[in-house]
Amino acid sequence: MEVKISFLGGAKEVGRSSYLVDIGEKFLLDHGVKLGPIKTEYPSVVRTNLNAVILSHAHLDHSGNLPHLFDYMRSLVFMTPPTLDLSRLLWFDSIKIADREGKPPKFTKKEVDRLERFVFPTNYNRRLQLTENVAMEFFDAGHIMGAAMTKLEFKDRVLVYTGDFKAEETRLFQAADLKSVGKVDYLIMECCYGDRDHTPRKEEEKRFAEKVREIMENGGVALIPAFAIGRSQELVEILYEYKIEPVFFDGMGQKAARIMFNFPEYLKNKKYLQKALDNAFWVENRKMRKEALKQPSAIVTTAGMLTGGTVYEYLPKLYKDKNSGILLTGYQVEDTPGRILLEHKRIKLNGSDVKVSCQVERFDFSAHAGRSGLIKAVKTFQPEKIVLVHGEEEVMEVFAAYLREEEGFEVYTPKNGETVVL
Repeated sequence: MEVKISFLGGAKEVGRSSYLVDIGEKFLLDHGVKLGPIKTEYPSVVRTNLNAVILSHAHLDHSGNLPHLFDYMRSLVFMTPPTLDLSRLLWFDSIKIADREGKPPKFTKKEVDRLERFVFPTNYNRRLQLTENVAMEFFDAGHIMGAAMTKLEFKDRVLVYTGDFKAEETRLFQAADLKSVGKVDYLIMECCYGDRDHTPRKEEEKRFAEKVREIMENGGVALIPAFAIGRSQELVEILYEYKIEPVFFDGMGQKAARIMFNFPEYLKNKKYLQKALDNAFWVENRKMRKEALKQPSAIVTTAGMLTGGTVYEYLPKLYKDKNSGILLTGYQVEDTPGRILLEHKRIKLNGSDVKVSCQVERFDFSAHAGRSGLIKAVKTFQPEKIVLVHGEEEVMEVFAAYLREEEGFEVYTPKNGETVVL
């Protein structure tokens, strides 16, 4: 049977993932945004009725434009329970940021409330009949709390959308549940790191802890921008294990942590994480931020790509201090302030572009599969056809060439606005 996939965003780029699958019935996989230093980019408008929307996880590059969809249409939405609560946190934060910046928000609380009325929270490994002809099942993607790989079954055919996934376990989460997925005919797969593997995580944790300790022993402050969901909490746990103190925990990661503890079954070791977070100082106001800067310390705060957040409460005081350091701990999307800082050691503060004199270093704590993990997924699934998404164009083409020439797979690398017929 004919399978059509239209790419509304997230093709040959990282950000604004949104894929319309037409198998006689129509399903929207994710509907995110692409945050940039000057503007936010959105996926193309959905111009058809939908049988269902399926959200892989809460990160804004996958979820960020979903409430806007409910400004002009209605559809059932399927996601895991933690994804709903974490997405809500990020959606309301987006509204707050737009209001603070004096920009018209893409959606309001009204659209979020309307969307929530159509959400059907669904746990892993529960097969649901979406329509008479199509069944769906979620599998643990190992990326962040609640992240899911989506399996759609229709007329003896199976399509799998990985969303973002991690093929190895991390401190907080189990590895993606690749083996339980079973037979796959069509695979839509992220390829963010299709050209390289990650440093073994334990090695990177040790290098990270040693760098934080070195900065603090030299009288500096280790400023650690981190993603609110998963990464912030993981870093606090690493610092706790390596007995590094004091640790200050700031930003939206606090709210995300509280949500995560509502779903202990999605965590590997809730008790140890609780100990680590209890040992950190939870920053509640500017007085505490000043206190953190008065002494050698480690500060874990948002946002991970420096696109905003409480990290900007600290940067003006630290960017000239050669004893201090900014330790980036995640993927830095092209043209984001974090990417610009990493490549050029410059950042915008209070409207001025300034040179950064403090230390800048990146640590690879990615929650995405590296090249080997991507290959492992492909070899496990053995699909007839592969569609690569969610990767920068050069990376995508390198990985696609490998899959075609070395592994013999039929691979598509579409552009935004294209429709692929499988």
